[in-house]
Amino acid sequence: MNNFKEQAKASITLDKRRAKKDGTFPVKIYVWKGAAKKGKFYGTTLSLSEREFHSAWETLKPRKEFQGLRKKLALLENMAQAAIDELEHFTFEAYERKAAIPKGEAQNVFWHYAQRVAELRAAKQVSTADNYHLAAKSIREFADTDTLLFQNVTPKFLQGYEDHMVNKGRSLTTVSIYIRTLRTIFNDAINTKDAKAEDYPFGRRKYVVPASTNPKKALTGQQLRQLMNVTPATDEQAKARQFFFFSYASNGMNMKDIALLKWSDMEADRFTFIREKTKRTKKDRQSPITVYLTDFQREMLETYGTDPERSEYVFPILNEDMDAEQQHRAVKRFTRYVNQHLETLCKANNLPKISTYWARHSFATVAVLKGASMEFMRESLGHSEMKTTLNYFAGFDDEAKKEFASTIMDF
Repeated sequence: MNNFKEQAKASITLDKRRAKKDGTFPVKIYVWKGAAKKGKFYGTTLSLSEREFHSAWETLKPRKEFQGLRKKLALLENMAQAAIDELEHFTFEAYERKAAIPKGEAQNVFWHYAQRVAELRAAKQVSTADNYHLAAKSIREFADTDTLLFQNVTPKFLQGYEDHMVNKGRSLTTVSIYIRTLRTIFNDAINTKDAKAEDYPFGRRKYVVPASTNPKKALTGQQLRQLMNVTPATDEQAKARQFFFFSYASNGMNMKDIALLKWSDMEADRFTFIREKTKRTKKDRQSPITVYLTDFQREMLETYGTDPERSEYVFPILNEDMDAEQQHRAVKRFTRYVNQHLETLCKANNLPKISTYWARHSFATVAVLKGASMEFMRESLGHSEMKTTLNYFAGFDDEAKKEFASTIMDF
């Protein structure tokens, strides 16, 4: 064994020289030779916060939630070291040829998608992983190839994809979600030198990602009263209606957060939670949301709640033995259950076709109509920016406009 080979080593490191916009840092493989440990950094598609990196990699025995990430980091390091050990004579050039991604794959958009999906699943971000998976599938179908080079993702290509999706009847919201994943993939590839900055197709005078076009999905006060007072035809409809109103009364709490609600979050007259959606993406701007219990919510807890001695979860949607993937599927099943029976109930009573998503918008709109300030609403909904809160407000209904008109001359 030659001397260089003995001294060449690879290790996983967090490159803290420059943080990304989300506060994370690139995870890199550092390869060096010689006692001075002078070497080179090689990019990966992983980015982690200092806490995540420490918890997964620098801790002797990571907690269960970080064990999957620990395995992925160990695999990256072991693969790099294996490439070094297989070299008869170590040079950085020889290592780069040996450890390189199969020829051309570094420039393949879909290879980067596969890496990102694997990373997200390892980090238990199952919903986001599904978005990237579906986006890659959709773009691959349009491109009609398994090898899409970054240099071929041009503004013309992106506009063609948008037109293709719209012609298929997909909403601009879906198009926006999918193309934003591609934009993230492209940015990461530029950071790891797998794509050229001059090929970047997004931005002014290039391709602009379409804005989401979510319609304002809020029930009026009259419709809410009607839904609350109708007689459900089945127990399933009754349960779906009650969970819709539990969401509505709990600051528009979404189904995932309801499923994750624990008895430890509850106090005598309130409960407090942090939106699951923001736990990773807005770590520096998180604030707990406090919901004060109404008689309706207390009745819900009595009717549908679990036994605190037997389950840590308030509602029997999840259990302690589920991993992140199983939790994700269970929440999707329960949301689908509620939406299906809500639809049937509303159709039978001449109400709009609604979903659980309407509860959040209805809460925001009714609260503002009753005099709540937008700042109060921003805090209640758990938003970090006011413009997000404004998107939830569905505007004033005719009843409110008439009331305003009748008082305008009342000096």
